[in-house]
Amino acid sequence: MEISKSNEDGVLVVSLAGRLDEMATREVEAAFTEIVERGAAPVILDLGGVEYISSNGLRVLLLFNRGLSRVAGQLKLAGLTPFVAEVFQISNFTAVFEIYPTRQLALAAVQERGGS
Repeated sequence: MEISKSNEDGVLVVSLAGRLDEMATREVEAAFTEIVERGAAPVILDLGGVEYISSNGLRVLLLFNRGLSRVAGQLKLAGLTPFVAEVFQISNFTAVFEIYPTRQLALAAVQERGGS
């Protein structure tokens, strides 16, 4: 699992690439915990490079979302691959997360709300 972070117009963008499965969840969870502890908000999570997501991967995303909510942050997801999008639909995660087709659209939604 590759995790990269960048700042785009004052918004933290976290990009994941690879398989978000049992092997990767510890590393991803540690990165997410660090972000929550820093109080980074808002966050766009770009999943365009994620080719597979397991139930453990979904759990990590839920924990990240809850953690950001506790620190008055917000999380937007972007760029879901077809497989990941199907998993989100089947598990009804489309009702839990704000999901945008691209990182640019997620960024525009954050800026429209004034960054909060």
